[in-house]
Amino acid sequence: MTTELRGLPREIVAGSGWHAFTYRAANTSSRVIASLSASMELWSWDRKNLENETTKYITVQWYNSGSRRWEPLPADYGYFAETRNLKPRAFAEASLRLKVDAKAPAGFGGAFQTGFFSDRNRTCGYSPGAYYYFDVLAAGSKPTTGEDSKGTTTRPGKAVTTVVDKPAPKGGLSDLPATGELATTGSTSSTPLLLGVACAAVAVGAGAVAVARRGRGSR
Repeated sequence: MTTELRGLPREIVAGSGWHAFTYRAANTSSRVIASLSASMELWSWDRKNLENETTKYITVQWYNSGSRRWEPLPADYGYFAETRNLKPRAFAEASLRLKVDAKAPAGFGGAFQTGFFSDRNRTCGYSPGAYYYFDVLAAGSKPTTGEDSKGTTTRPGKAVTTVVDKPAPKGGLSDLPATGELATTGSTSSTPLLLGVACAAVAVGAGAVAVARRGRGSR
């Protein structure tokens, strides 16, 4: 199981309007994924004062195809949609968008995404999470690159499962329908699920969340 953000800009100018990107969940295993809950969180800081979190200037929404409207991401742990019975080599996508208020100071931001999944054998776990950095440019600036942010993956293991757990999602999430099939040149369908992990004991790469939220001086 893999999840990723596609098309999140590497640079965003404050006051430049909406910027579209995509959350994709892909079943790279040979088993049906009974349920996958999509999660994304995002933060930003003032470059001149790293103690000044500026997330309040950023608006993030996802498009709910069921209600046919844009909705804000939930504040708690970022779980916003669920896809069910995702077949091997199939993927589901959610459209997202963000904008930075013109009053935002120059700085940088970090987005963290993952997915909580379970299969029909009640095996469950998290996809390898990834965080994405981007620069916030002051209003009126011109981007220096048109590149997308590249995700840095954190894989479950001793380095991340010993940190604070990310709670599993609860019911009531909106549907995220399957939208396509992985290309034959993509990830192999024999890639195993994260087997042997009990649902109640699963931990996400919370170290990445800590880096995105607290590692302000690392950039």
